[in-house]
Amino acid sequence: MILKPKILLYIITIVVVIAAIIWEVYMQKMIATLPENAEPIMRSDLFVIWPVVITLVSVSLFRIFGKKE
Repeated sequence: MILKPKILLYIITIVVVIAAIIWEVYMQKMIATLPENAEPIMRSDLFVIWPVVITLVSVSLFRIFGKKE
């Protein structure tokens, strides 16, 4: 079974969004376990995760609501 590119894009988008949410939940739990006098955390993962999520969602929405061929 060969998946169409549109369907594959939607599947990848859903998987990445779910993975980003799970990652954020675990990061918040990890941050909550740090002592109160710990140094602030620089979350460099956010500079990678959210641009990828925003790009995939934007492209998916464009494919859904864009001009029909």
